Order: sequence, then structure tokens, then C-alpha cells
Amino acid sequence: MTNPLVLSTKKLRFHQLERLMAAQCDVVDYDALQIEIQPFSIPKKPNYWVFSSQNAVRSFLANPTASAHQNPMLCVGEKTKLLLEKNGQKVIKTAQNMLELVDFIQKTMKNEHFLHICGNRKLPHFATGMQSAEISYAEVTAYQTHLVSRLQTPEPQGLLFYSPSGVESYLQTNSIGASWCFCIGETTATAVRPLTEHLTVSPKPDADLLVAAAATHFRR
Repeated sequence: MTNPLVLSTKKLRFHQLERLMAAQCDVVDYDALQIEIQPFSIPKKPNYWVFSSQNAVRSFLANPTASAHQNPMLCVGEKTKLLLEKNGQKVIKTAQNMLELVDFIQKTMKNEHFLHICGNRKLPHFATGMQSAEISYAEVTAYQTHLVSRLQTPEPQGLLFYSPSGVESYLQTNSIGASWCFCIGETTATAVRPLTEHLTVSPKPDADLLVAAAATHFRR
């Protein structure tokens, strides 16, 4: 019996590769997205900064004008929080996804002004949530996400997805087919559900947990 082939749409760390190989999986990994950090200006000094990705944080940290501000911050994902705190920033709220963060803001911080640092392929959840609750906000594009096409043969038994953009990138030249999809969170899973019922969602948006889910699924 041949080993199941697992494809990750993001380069894996050595310990993650080891985890899958210990489950007798063959592994292909590549970066389905290319990130280009860009300069940005601040339209109005916010009461709070909002970050939905580590890439947004990296662009913020590379911007001397922006990173000089010491406003409290809200973010999506533990890794985003850790990156901010590692660089001396104060995070007052962390959510698993943007919908959860928007709900928190609507219930507890309606009279504040927020600045969302995001990429060019952002989902509309933050803007829609702020508008519906009439909360003051602005958004700035701090990085560009470029899709990287790659034709995959043979069809993998498992696919690891980390964002809706990663799903879109893979689908440029491939189909889901009979592959079992492993998604890092519900937002990513939403992009996959119309295409397959073979789906597992990581309990938290964490790459190690995602890899562990795939390893458990295929372990013989």
C-alpha cells in the first residue's frame, strides 16, 4: 500500500514535516501565496489598532511612523498576538476569527475609533460589522497578497489550507477532487465547504494543530 500524499499550501517547519512523516505520509509543501509588504499612511489617529494577520503586523512594524504609536491593539489569532507582544505592543483582546472580534467590538467598544491594518485580499467582515453598528473605523492596505499557481499531480489524499486566498490559489490550476481538506479555521473552511464534504477544521487557528489533525487522520 502506498503512503498517502499530503500537500500543504504553506511551507512546513521541520517538526511539522516530521509529524506527518511519522504518520507514514508523503509530503509536498509550497507557499501558495507571496506576500509583499508596502508602505502606508495613517488616515486618522485611532483609539485602537486592529490586526487580522501576522503579515499585517510585520508591515506595521516595518513602518516607523505607525509603530511609533502605542495605542492598545485587538487582533485575530494567538500567533498574531504573540508577534505584537514580542515587539512591545499591548494587546487587549484576541479572537479566533474576525467575526468573533467584530462581535466583541459591537458589544463593548461602540464609541471608539478603530484602524484595521490589512491586506489587499481582506474579507469584508470588519468593514461590514463596523458599518452595521455605526462604529467609527478606517482601513489601510499594508501588504499585497499574490496567488502562486502550481499544478499538482498526482492528486493528494490530503490538503492543508491556511486561508481563503490559499484555497483560491490552489484552485487556479487544481481541483479538490477526492482529497480530504484540513482547514486552519472556520473562515478558511467556508471557502472549501461548497466544494467537498471531506473536511476537518483545526480546533484553533494554529499550524501545529492543523498538521496534527492531518497526521491523526492518516496514521495507520
